Amino acid sequence: MEQGRITWPQLGMLMYLMVGATSVLIVPSVTAKYAHQDLWMTPFIGSVVGFVAIYMALRLYRYYPNQSIIQYGEHLLGKWIGGAANLVWLFFLWQNTGVILREYGEFIVGSVLLRTPQSVVSICLIFVCALAIRGGIEVLGKFALLITPLFLGFVIFIPLLLTPEMDVLQITPVLENGWKPVLKGSILPMEWFMEYVLVSFMLPYATGQQSPWRWLSLPIILMLGTMVLLNLTCLFVFGDLTSMYTFSVFNAAKYISLGNIIEHIEAIVMVLWIMGGFVQISSWYYILVIGTAQSFHIRDYRPLVFPIGILIVAMSLWIVNDLSEMTKLFATSGAVFAAVVQICYPALLLLIAWWKHKTGETKYRERPDSPSAT
Repeated sequence: MEQGRITWPQLGMLMYLMVGATSVLIVPSVTAKYAHQDLWMTPFIGSVVGFVAIYMALRLYRYYPNQSIIQYGEHLLGKWIGGAANLVWLFFLWQNTGVILREYGEFIVGSVLLRTPQSVVSICLIFVCALAIRGGIEVLGKFALLITPLFLGFVIFIPLLLTPEMDVLQITPVLENGWKPVLKGSILPMEWFMEYVLVSFMLPYATGQQSPWRWLSLPIILMLGTMVLLNLTCLFVFGDLTSMYTFSVFNAAKYISLGNIIEHIEAIVMVLWIMGGFVQISSWYYILVIGTAQSFHIRDYRPLVFPIGILIVAMSLWIVNDLSEMTKLFATSGAVFAAVVQICYPALLLLIAWWKHKTGETKYRERPDSPSAT
């Protein structure tokens, strides 16, 4: 069925929140465990993977402009191999949507609703997201375009208000232990920047005459700036103690106090995080739903929304026991699984598509209403 259209600016802002909303929660503390005072360098290394992911997605989009990676994956690899690969993709989406839901649930329960069961928070979040994605991708795009300026405002506002609490000398000595800790700390940022390949599911619904590369590079640049700025903020405020705070930016916001007038900014931070989290969970949820519908050739995705929502809640409660296990998952098997699905698999598809195009087995087709991807 028709799922609506999304403009390139809306898609760019949607991808920024889809990847960035979670990273500002825990990335400073996790990267600080490995890179210490050099944690601000890790996003620069991770962003390279983001540009590679966007490049692969746009190149495949040029070969198959009206299909998602689920659809042209089956076309390129055949019904059986492609179908098996699609099942792996769906499991990956299911697992990560559950992890993201659990992450926000842990944040809300641990910060505000201390006596509320985790399951209640997860069910409420997924129910609101389910109502949104039934309206199609257009709803998500418009909401992302509305929320992103507020989210970016918070990213700039918090460091400015924390200036009196900062000690810039915490950044020294630079590269005290060489590049190895920095590279190790870059694993988590890389894992997040890989997620930009998920734009492959949304490109068929993009419309407008703007440059796709420009609008899809912008969220990577914004994400890079967000990570660097907030990493430096936490480093200047907490120093070596950054790794001890799971939600380090949220904890840093508690230190804001200007003349007993501007205080308790963490409440605003929490609201903006939850709004950004709504966009992020909804985006992953939507991709999982339409990916499932495309894999099993179901024309109407809406009947799948609530059943898949129940599965996501179940995954969020089952996948890990607490946040410490979640961070271990990110840095170990989760990172390997993400790299295989989001980088290696699209690279294989791009190689096959390029070969078929070169040998004339597949003719290049560009959607009439879309500008060139490059």
